[in-house]
Parts: sequence; structure tokens; C-alpha cells
Amino acid sequence: MQLKFNPLSVGAMTSGSQRTRVRTESWFAKFGYCLRCTSDKLEATKPNTPACDFICPICDAPYELKSGAGRLGLKVVDGAFDAMMRGIRGGRAPNLLFLRYSIEAKGAANEAWSVDALTALHSVFLTPMIVEKRAPLAATARRAGWVGCNLLLSRVPDDGRIALIRDGVATARTEARRLYALSERFEELKPKERGWSALVLSFVRKLGKEHFTTNDILRFEPEMHAVYPDNSHKREKVRQQLQVLMRLGYIDRTAPSEYRVLL
Repeated sequence: MQLKFNPLSVGAMTSGSQRTRVRTESWFAKFGYCLRCTSDKLEATKPNTPACDFICPICDAPYELKSGAGRLGLKVVDGAFDAMMRGIRGGRAPNLLFLRYSIEAKGAANEAWSVDALTALHSVFLTPMIVEKRAPLAATARRAGWVGCNLLLSRVPDDGRIALIRDGVATARTEARRLYALSERFEELKPKERGWSALVLSFVRKLGKEHFTTNDILRFEPEMHAVYPDNSHKREKVRQQLQVLMRLGYIDRTAPSEYRVLL
């Protein structure tokens, strides 16, 4: 995989975001691959396809590419809110790809771009709880009334964020696909049920220890309230979701209210 490349000519495009999109999508079209199956090629979708930039020609898995300079933050600006929510509720949420780049000799004839990081967000963790609705664009804007969204990556367990490229070093495809496959057990759950399960799994990961108790998870109750402010039965929900994580094979019960991490 070639991480440094000379950017393509973008003609008369005046928008910096348009130029970046064309350049990074061209790079990904050449080097991107499917995480769900063994396909080493992805096909670009038609322009303006909602929440999908590439699709696997073998397994039909959808991908959406987001690009920018600098490190990946815990809140990422995404596209249209309604299109994203339709994809999630219809079971067609895309795998999100966050590409971070740097530019050498910017503006010079020998300008070169370098892919520093590429992180995949497994589609099963793209749930309503991580999608934040933005305010509509002002009446004076070109797309007045349009409503976008932000993605709150802080609510995604570490399992859902797969480093395909980290600090300029590419992860082996077999390893990236292995990590992706580990989370496919979440597909046993309906899309609307995954939010709570993913949230409790994120708390298990934040604890960072092999053995934990129900009370350890309940310490995150303020964070639960921030995500689900209208749910008044959070303790019962936690106990229910620990049962779900046991069924999915992430944890096991060692004693009443005591658990051990398996994965």
C-alpha cells in the first residue's frame, strides 16, 4: 500500500473540501479493500449517493470515507442527519473510514500528500446514540434548512475502531479483517438494540481490567444519563445488557454480580 502520493489535478474546483475529497477518494479507490470479505477492491458509488462512497462488489458492504488533516477527534462532522438515520434504522449503516493526511511542500510543483492514519468504524457500532443532530443551516445559507450530524466516537467501544493505518504504518489486511470479524457478533442484535449493548461494552473497556462487578459499571451512570436521559431504569438496563454481552461471548459470570472479560 502506497501511503505517499502526488495529488491528481482537480481542474477548476475552487472548494478546498471538494479538492480534498477528490484526491483522497482517488487514493482510496486504488488502495482500499473490504473488511467484511476477501475482496481487495471496492467500487465507487454514483455521486451524491447518501451515506455511501464505496461498495464491495462481492459482499455488497457499504463504506463512507471521511478525510481531514490532524488527529481523529472524539466528535466528527458527518453528512445529512436524515440519510444517516435511515441507513441505521434500515440496517444499511455504512462502515465509516476516517482518513488523516499531511501535505509536504504545500502548493509547490512537487507537492505530495501522505496518509498518516486510516481508521475504520465497524457499521454495527453506528447506532442512533452516537449520531448528534446539528442545527439547520441558516436561511441565508446556500442549502438553507439542511440538517447535518456529528458522530460522537467517545461512545464507541474500542472494538469498533480498527486502525488500518497508524502513524504511517499499514496493518496487515488479514489482521484488520480478523478484528472486524470479532464485532460481527453484534449483528445478532437488531439495530435499535445495539446502542445500549455497545455503551455497556464501552464501559467494560474503559475499566481496563479482566474482572469487574456490576457496581463497577454502574459508576458510569452519569454517562448513561447523558446518552439516555429519559430512561429511569438504568440499573436494570445494565444488568440486562451484561446478560447480552455474556450471550455474545464478550464476558462470563464468575459469581453473582461478578464478571470476567473473555474478549
